Amino acid sequence: MENTKETKHNETIIEQFKQQALTFQTVKGHYDSVDTIISMSEISNDETLLDIACGTGILTCEFAKHAKSVRGLDITQEMLTQAKITQKNSNLNNIHFDLGEVEHLPYKDKSFDIVFSRYSFHHFLNTKKVFDEMLRVCKDGGKIIVVDVALEEKYSLAYNSMEKLRDPSHTKALSLNEFHTLYSNPLLRAHKQSSYSVEVELENQLSASFPNKGDEDVLRNIFKKELSHDTLGMKTYTKEDKIYFSYPITIFSAIKE
Repeated sequence: MENTKETKHNETIIEQFKQQALTFQTVKGHYDSVDTIISMSEISNDETLLDIACGTGILTCEFAKHAKSVRGLDITQEMLTQAKITQKNSNLNNIHFDLGEVEHLPYKDKSFDIVFSRYSFHHFLNTKKVFDEMLRVCKDGGKIIVVDVALEEKYSLAYNSMEKLRDPSHTKALSLNEFHTLYSNPLLRAHKQSSYSVEVELENQLSASFPNKGDEDVLRNIFKKELSHDTLGMKTYTKEDKIYFSYPITIFSAIKE
């Protein structure tokens, strides 16, 4: 039953990101705080890195400018096609992209100095399973880095309901406490954390998303109500008749013993 649910969910992810592949890199927020992430990783030119659920390779290619070699893995071929275009345009020869599932990483134990993922954990059905796989393929003394929305508990229900409407492949954004639980693994030490916000304009975000028919208007109404009721924790406001809001992002990092 679990495998059937996993397969069906993966099909939903593929369907969503086949559609998003061409627009993904046009979303300004995907480039926010890239320098901060690279700096916090402390990656060096003798290290190898794995970027899981790498999408169109925005961070994969940035890491490759600082690393010995990088692998990017994603479940959607169309996203990897765009990633390879980014790689070619950047003239980077130290990247290899793989098609595969994050729940079953196709790599040997202790293969990488850094195992990384950005903006992906909210798509996973079993975040512990994925996190354990990240730990498995990370070398002793290597780093596990996850960047994603991390919520205060009081916003979780409303936020996740909204995001499932905007993106049907969304499962659940973890709370800060849930991320801390993942990172409390006894194999990890030297924990670091940093936060930033990604501000977007509602209509721009909707144009780059593919909600089910009729849900765009539902989403517009949610954010109109959010202007006077803070239920999402997204700092919603209006400017020149446009609605803006921010995704609360946290960078989590730790060293594997």
